[in-house]
Amino acid sequence: MGMHHIVKPSLLDAADFAKRYCKPKKLSVIMGECLIEYRGRAKSLLDWGERVVIIKQDGAVIVHQPAMREPVNWQACNTKTDFSVEDEKFVMNTYHKHPNEKMKLTFRNVRMMIATSLKDNARIVVSGMETDIVEKIIEKPDVIEEGLRITKREKKTKSGMIDLYGYDKKGVPVIIEAKRSLATIPAVHQLRMYVNDIKRKNKNANIRGILCAPRIPKMVKHLLEDYGLEYKEFGWVKEIVDKRQKRLF
Repeated sequence: MGMHHIVKPSLLDAADFAKRYCKPKKLSVIMGECLIEYRGRAKSLLDWGERVVIIKQDGAVIVHQPAMREPVNWQACNTKTDFSVEDEKFVMNTYHKHPNEKMKLTFRNVRMMIATSLKDNARIVVSGMETDIVEKIIEKPDVIEEGLRITKREKKTKSGMIDLYGYDKKGVPVIIEAKRSLATIPAVHQLRMYVNDIKRKNKNANIRGILCAPRIPKMVKHLLEDYGLEYKEFGWVKEIVDKRQKRLF
């Protein structure tokens, strides 16, 4: 992996560096003070300020200000980029066809430029989602209670999709609503609506509703009890197996 960089270049040297090293399929980073003009689905002008511009290997362009998570400007992959000097300023123009967009970045000061190539074929594996808890309950229903049988996942009702539907050891229908973190009052109302949906044809039917979450505050527990609903504090994080490393920390 070769890397080229230049620190505090003149604007002419910045343009020369960009033309030599900031080529397609390269990762380029430019830090400096720029003004940004955008034309596409709308028009915008971002006045002078110090920013970080990243040109990714697939052509995507991202512009970040010194604070905040989201980019202030960006263009999707397959964006074409060229560099020039105009009126003694270093200029970067970007073009994207679908949708039709143009962005012009005019630099009056450049702090640093980097050009390199990176390799990354890994895919992120997310754990701790509600689906992980649902799958664990399907695999071992006894984590909720002994004798529980799960017969359907994502059962459709008028109010939405029930996470899990099944029967307890006495044959009583059971609705389970799973949450990945702290159980909230809206979750109680959601579970209550599901129970009412199932009872719609027979208001006197015995239907159990269980809210399942790793943490359930007392206020939520009391509300569940007031509505004749139940709860189970249970959480499970799916293990991420990476053969290349035995531990994260």
